[in-house]
Amino acid sequence: MASLRHPHKGQPVYLMSHHTLGRRQDTVDTHIAQAEVSGIHAAIKWTGTHWQIRDLSRNGTWLNGQQLEPAKNRVLELGDRLNFGRSHSSVWRVDNLDPPQNLLIDRHNGDCQLLEPYHLLPDDLNPLSSLYFNPANGVWIYELIQNAGNSDSAQVVGHNSRIDCARHSWQLFLANNQPLTAELVPQQLCITDFNLNFNVSHHEEHVQLQLQCDEVILDVPMRTHNYLLLYLARARNRDRARGVNAADQGWVAVEVVTRELGINTNHLNTQIFRARKQIAGSSPEMINTANLVERRSWELRLGCNLFAIYKNSQLEAAATELI
Repeated sequence: MASLRHPHKGQPVYLMSHHTLGRRQDTVDTHIAQAEVSGIHAAIKWTGTHWQIRDLSRNGTWLNGQQLEPAKNRVLELGDRLNFGRSHSSVWRVDNLDPPQNLLIDRHNGDCQLLEPYHLLPDDLNPLSSLYFNPANGVWIYELIQNAGNSDSAQVVGHNSRIDCARHSWQLFLANNQPLTAELVPQQLCITDFNLNFNVSHHEEHVQLQLQCDEVILDVPMRTHNYLLLYLARARNRDRARGVNAADQGWVAVEVVTRELGINTNHLNTQIFRARKQIAGSSPEMINTANLVERRSWELRLGCNLFAIYKNSQLEAAATELI
């Protein structure tokens, strides 16, 4: 959450991993409206271990009163003072030198919060929407929980996008704003590659979930949404046992799910979003959980073909081969 202190507004200016400052408003990351400042005046960059600044201007950049040598990198230190264009111009102070972070910045009071790869808004307790990174294509997606499953419920968002949820409004700050090419999209685990192993207590008060993919074994703590996944796994297993075509296995009407589980549609969607978030964060590596639960029209099903259900330590059902 590295930042400079704005000399006039007194607010932090958060730094991207490669951050430019200058007078060309449509090009730079931070606009400085002074005649002596060049279009792209200076660049600040995170190297992986420290931050460094480089002067790219005609009129110069000063670090703690000393003019920087043009196009030569200098390491920044906490509390450093920066002047752009003139040695006596307004002072920008280095306030924070932590590594770059993705943030949600409150548009009303400037407060910021670290952005998780799967983020519920306005908070985890009463979520109305989700903001999550899709590792399959390297984009961020914003989705309203109450409209989950509708074609218009999810939208791709980017750096500086405005995110509105209930009475809250944030600005999305992405520290690395460079689009990812197919070659650079991070390698990820996909939920459909995992075996989902359910361990259910005798009276079904507790449902433990373990994920396994080759040598990767992840234990998912007990949560209410584990029972929803168990319910959908059983529906898929019943259809498989009856010989239903693979494409039609496991689909259950939302009306039936909510009635049998005693929840409303919004609560159902919230449980799905929380399950995605918990599983996505259960491994140091990124897990693509988009297909954990699949939807079509007013139906849904478990998106995973591989699962086993143990009740009171006895095998109830198993699906061990990919369809």
